[in-house]
Amino acid sequence: MKPFNLNDLNRAGIHPLKTPEAATRLAEAREKSMLRYLVVDIADIQNKAQLLKQFADTLDFPDYFGHNWDALYDVLCDEVWFGDTGVVLHLKHTAPFEKLAADDWLTLRETLEEAIDYWRSSDLPFWVFVDHTRDDTRR
Repeated sequence: MKPFNLNDLNRAGIHPLKTPEAATRLAEAREKSMLRYLVVDIADIQNKAQLLKQFADTLDFPDYFGHNWDALYDVLCDEVWFGDTGVVLHLKHTAPFEKLAADDWLTLRETLEEAIDYWRSSDLPFWVFVDHTRDDTRR
């Protein structure tokens, strides 16, 4: 299996990681890319407020982050936060939140898709990988 081509702007989007092999391919691709690699672990997140706080804390959002969907979009589309190389966002342990807060999960995906489209129009890749692989260290 060949690694992901993170330089392919047209393929940048939201992609599932369903197998350990897919996670390995992502690791290989990010090691070869110049893109910023960011991880948000949402294993223990149960609601929108916790999710947005986890994003803000983990991704070092500015203090003025408003902890709502519009504010998330605004920060994800902020040139200072985003940088000038592109981003790979790796969402880990998403399955519990997807089931527990399906509406908020859908809104998160829509917000991420809008940010992906924004950066694509600026010729910068924004990749989101949703990790459904099993992590045996978490029990």
